[in-house]
Amino acid sequence: MIFDGAINLSPFLAKIILRINPLRKVLVMCRGYSEDLENFTELVWEDDKYLEFYDAETYPQFQLWIY
Repeated sequence: MIFDGAINLSPFLAKIILRINPLRKVLVMCRGYSEDLENFTELVWEDDKYLEFYDAETYPQFQLWIY
């Protein structure tokens, strides 16, 4: 279950948390992923480790969701 709020993250923190999240108790979400500018998409380290986290135009917002 996801709580009503989300915590905004810097690209640096998003990358660090995504990498060290072995228990998957938190989700690192990205707005703008795959050109979806309205919704958030869950990031998975194995698939997204080469993502351009610091490209603010393409990936404008990261959030931490806890469940």
